[in-house]
Amino acid sequence: MKVVSKATLGLALALGSVSMMAAVPAQAQKDKKEKEAASKGPQLKLSKEFRAAMAPVDAASKAGDYAGALTAIAGIEASATTPDEKYVLNQYRLDAAVKTQNAKEQSKAIDNMLATGLVPASESAKFQFYLGKFAYQANDLAKAETALGAAAAAGYDTTELHLTQAQLYSKQNKAPQALAALEKAIAGQKASGQAVPADWYAFGISQAYKSKDIPATARWSSMQLAAYPTPENWRQALVLYRDSGNLGRKVELDVFRLMRATNSLAGERDYYDYAYVANQDGLPGEAKTAIDLLKSKGATSNRSINELYTEVSGKVSADKASLATEEKRAGSAPNGVLAAGTGNAYLGYGEYAKAVPLLQTALTKGGVDADEVNTRLGIALALSGQKEEAKKVFTTVKGARTGIAQFWLTWLNQGAAPAA
Repeated sequence: MKVVSKATLGLALALGSVSMMAAVPAQAQKDKKEKEAASKGPQLKLSKEFRAAMAPVDAASKAGDYAGALTAIAGIEASATTPDEKYVLNQYRLDAAVKTQNAKEQSKAIDNMLATGLVPASESAKFQFYLGKFAYQANDLAKAETALGAAAAAGYDTTELHLTQAQLYSKQNKAPQALAALEKAIAGQKASGQAVPADWYAFGISQAYKSKDIPATARWSSMQLAAYPTPENWRQALVLYRDSGNLGRKVELDVFRLMRATNSLAGERDYYDYAYVANQDGLPGEAKTAIDLLKSKGATSNRSINELYTEVSGKVSADKASLATEEKRAGSAPNGVLAAGTGNAYLGYGEYAKAVPLLQTALTKGGVDADEVNTRLGIALALSGQKEEAKKVFTTVKGARTGIAQFWLTWLNQGAAPAA
C-alpha cells in the first residue's frame, strides 16, 4: 500500500517570505497593531553578526540558487546562536529544501524550527506530521511514531497522516493499531468523496491475517468485497478465511456454499473439496451437485473426483427418498437435532421451501447449535430470495460463525443473485 504522496512539503509550509526584510519587520512597521504583527508569525530579533553571515544565503535564495543557499547555510550554521536566529536560518533551509525536493534537509529544517519553540501554533501540528513522515521514510520508527502521534493529538486529521501511521504500525508489528489507523484513513477518503483504493483493503486483510485475528480477517475481507465484489476477490477472501483457522467441516461447508453462490469456485480442487466436505457431512446430493457443476465446465480425468462422483451418485436416490420420513419424525422428536439435519439436507438439494420450516422447528425445539442452525436458515432464506428475512437471521449468528455470517450478509447487501 502506498501513501497518498511522497513526503515533500508544499510551499505553504515555508512560513511567509524568507527574505530578511520579511523575517524581521522594518522599523517603520513596529508601530502597527499587535494583532496585525502577530498574524505575520514570530517577531524575531537578529544580531548584526548573524545578518552579515546570512547575506550570501539571502542572495542565493533571491537569485533562485537554492542548492547554493543550502551550501551556504551549512557553512554558517554556527552563526545562529539564539532561537530567533536558528528559526530564521532554518526557515531559509526549509524554503530551499522544498524548492530542491531535498527530503533530508526539509526534515532537518523542520526539526530545528520546532526545537526553537517559535513555530506558530497553527502550523505546529502540520510540522509534526511532516517531521514524522520524513522520519518514517528514513526508517527512524521511534521518532516517526512520536511525531505523528503529536500531530494527531494536536488535531492534524488527514488521510495521509492515518495512512502513514498504519504503515508505521505495520512495520512495528502492531496490527491492531495499524488497522485502527487504516480505518480512519478510509473514513477520511470516503468523506472526501473519493474511492478507496483496492490495495488499502488488501493491506488491512494482510494485517489481520498475519496477526491471526480470524474475525478481523473476515471483517476486512467483507469491507473489500463491499467495495470490489469480483469473483476473484470473493474466492481470495473465502479461501483466506477458510484457511485462517480450524473452522471445522460444518463451517467449511457453508463457506463452499457461498463460493458457489458468488461464482468463486475455481479449478478442480475447489469443486472436489466442496464435494468431499458435503459427503462427509452426510449430503451426497450436494456433493454430486458440486461435481456436476465441475463437469458442466468440461470433462475431468481426475481419478479422485471421478471415484467420489461414483460414490455419491450411488447414494442420492435412497438419501432423497428417506427425507420425507425424516421430515415427519422431526416434528415429534424430543429435540431439534433431526429437524436440523433434515433441513440441512433439503438445503443441499436446493429445496428451500422445505428446509426453512424444518430449520425453524429445530431452533424452537432446541438441543442444537443455534448459531449453526441460524447460519443454515439464513442461507436457505437467502437462496430462496427472502433477502431481508435472511439478513435478520444472519445478524443473530455469534461465536465462531460470526465470520461466515458476515460474508453472507455482505453478499446479500450487494444484491445477492446466486450463480448456480
